[in-house]
Amino acid sequence: MTQYPELSTADVASGLLDVLPRLLRRLRADLSFVPETPCDDTEWQSLAELRSASGQVALMSILVNQGRANMQDLATQLAVKPGTVTMMVKRLLAQGYVERTRDEGDWRLVWVSPTERGRQVIHLYNQERQASLGRKLAQLDREECACMEAALPALSRLMEVS
Repeated sequence: MTQYPELSTADVASGLLDVLPRLLRRLRADLSFVPETPCDDTEWQSLAELRSASGQVALMSILVNQGRANMQDLATQLAVKPGTVTMMVKRLLAQGYVERTRDEGDWRLVWVSPTERGRQVIHLYNQERQASLGRKLAQLDREECACMEAALPALSRLMEVS
């Protein structure tokens, strides 16, 4: 196994802050224009439409994972202003990816939920993203893959520490 010099915490932090955003951008950019998984042209067109506006995939992913969220929760999770979320939700409503409902107990509270179309397109997005990363991982040697696997628990723990 290759030995790496001992890095300081600051060096590791700097390296992660550099490489992780670039990796995520690269994975989004590398999504092929021909789907890896069987789907019809309408689903693929929906995915292209959803990816065209920044933040929509992230918002939809939150909704699919949580089932529903209110506007303030979405703004907090996306680290944007509530007005930005309102514009995004309006666009997603018009495209048929989400639906809004008023809370039965507090009419001021609006819940946003994914539609079946929204769930399907996020499922397709996740499949394609995983296939894209799989293609990249397949180009690594065994040692590099082992390092990636060994890092997963530490990366997961890193998200939990305050």
